[in-house]
Amino acid sequence: MIIELSVIPIGVGESLSAYVARVMKIIEKSGLKYESHSMGTNIECGWEDIIPIVRECHEELGRMGVKRISTTVKISERTDKPYTMRGKMDSLEEKMEKD
Repeated sequence: MIIELSVIPIGVGESLSAYVARVMKIIEKSGLKYESHSMGTNIECGWEDIIPIVRECHEELGRMGVKRISTTVKISERTDKPYTMRGKMDSLEEKMEKD
């Protein structure tokens, strides 16, 4: 399963990088395979993995004084074969080369 996670602190000013860095440390500490991008982070994980990560992110931001947090979780799953971030990109690149 591939999960896209975006955790956004609300009401903390214009720069969010210090908060994002803390969230990224939590994701990194999980040991799961992930890729960050400008709007969030993709994580290869299962159902049992994502809720503890989201909870820890919220708790850490709360300790930083954040009063409001907006979190988006998108889930992409295939049940018929193995499914990875690299596999998705390989498939896309292959199809782009054919056209």
